[in-house]
Amino acid sequence: MEKGKKMMNIILLLTVIVYSLIVFTINPVSFAINQSISTDINGINDSAYPGIKERIQVLKNKYPNWNFKILYTDLDWNDVIRNEYQGHGSSPKNLVQKKANYEGAWICPICGDRPYDNGSWRCASEQAIRYMMDPRNSLNASDIFQFEELTNNGCDINIVRTMTSGTFLAGHEQGIVDAANNNGVNPYYIVARLIQEQGRSGSALTSGATGYYNAFNIGASGNTSSEIIANGLAYAQRKGWTTLEKSIDGGISFVANQYIKQGQNTLYLQKFNVTTYNGPYTHQYQQNIMAAQSEGTTLRNTYINTNSLNSSHTFIIPVYRNMPSAPCNRPGEGQDPNPDVTSDLVRVNVDSSLKIRKDPNDSTAVGWLWKDEIATRLEKATTKINGTYWDKVKKADGTIGYAARETFDYESSYKLYLVPIGDESSGGNQGGNNEPEPTPDPAPDPTPEPTYVNGDANGDGKLSASDYVIVKNYIMGATSLDENAQKRADMNGDGKITASDYVLIKNKLMQ
Repeated sequence: MEKGKKMMNIILLLTVIVYSLIVFTINPVSFAINQSISTDINGINDSAYPGIKERIQVLKNKYPNWNFKILYTDLDWNDVIRNEYQGHGSSPKNLVQKKANYEGAWICPICGDRPYDNGSWRCASEQAIRYMMDPRNSLNASDIFQFEELTNNGCDINIVRTMTSGTFLAGHEQGIVDAANNNGVNPYYIVARLIQEQGRSGSALTSGATGYYNAFNIGASGNTSSEIIANGLAYAQRKGWTTLEKSIDGGISFVANQYIKQGQNTLYLQKFNVTTYNGPYTHQYQQNIMAAQSEGTTLRNTYINTNSLNSSHTFIIPVYRNMPSAPCNRPGEGQDPNPDVTSDLVRVNVDSSLKIRKDPNDSTAVGWLWKDEIATRLEKATTKINGTYWDKVKKADGTIGYAARETFDYESSYKLYLVPIGDESSGGNQGGNNEPEPTPDPAPDPTPEPTYVNGDANGDGKLSASDYVIVKNYIMGATSLDENAQKRADMNGDGKITASDYVLIKNKLMQ
């Protein structure tokens, strides 16, 4: 009898242990997470969060009105990725649209070519998740706005009108501003979100053909377009959204109460919930892995077009325990041990945007270059195709494709779209000749007998392609240089590091 009682106690104990292990395995982050937010940028631990402080300081130096907060998530980086890489075969947490430049290593090998959503989406790979979630890959002037704090700090309705011009939202600006103010939400973000959800012309969910509207796609889910639309309209019907205004007002209230007021107050945190609200990795606004970056780009371009990029903006940057020592690579790419020393930096000289094609003979868009964006020109075309030169370019986010260097032959007025940074004095409106752009002659060494190698940015005692890349990244805002490195990199001796120094280093390397 006593022996049987002991056996029952042992079985009970083992049952409790096994149950505890199962619960911990299924929900390893259900225990206390000690998250905090800090404005102390100088206090960031470089060894624990490598590269974060450096990149923020570069941006702060360039945009002194920008403010930064650090969200210490208290989450392990590898645990974060493992939890985001879930849902294979049913409903993956992260999807990538299958199109040029987002195939191959971007696609999850577990699900392969299995279609999701409306059929054009695929499960995103672990490498894609690492790349898009690593905040260091977006701490640059192009991608930073996915981290902008989305609470309302006041707005200008004229800026809202600039954003809505030519879209299905035109004429609804006052309603957007009023609803945003009532809910304490940044109205510029609202417009960016609506355009991201519905496109500039709107969709079946905003047409009103059925008498109902769902501008935010709330409840619109499914594996086919018809199923998505039906579910979205059914949700709108339950809410009584019989006008676009009601849909916008109700959608703003939903986003404010369900996300922004609960701590998911950046585009990044809405896409990748690494806050404690509802537990991490749940309650994520959408599956599109590019959503936060894409909507952030819309915000950035609006600020550029309204001359408010340099105004006060606040960004919340998440950091993780055990982050990799270097930023995670773009899928399909590794660190290039032999960087291309023949490439050039160019400024995009357009009024709004310039399409990046898959190929000069293929008009499929693989990305967009935006007004005043800085890109790397990898190859300069020598012959025209379909009426213009198509240069191979690379964006700061790694997107590679072909962009028109200048206007087409059939256009009456000429304009240079890709202006070499070393030739900015031209203003982008040069004559119609297509000779290689001139580069300035090397300036005389300011010191007759330098004690260092001119251009040696990394301090290894010699001039190499590594120095060229370091200076290029510094100009693009992707890295910083200490005082000594700046002195060595200052090729023309004018006391600052500019595109002229970059060109001089390139010329010296290429003789």
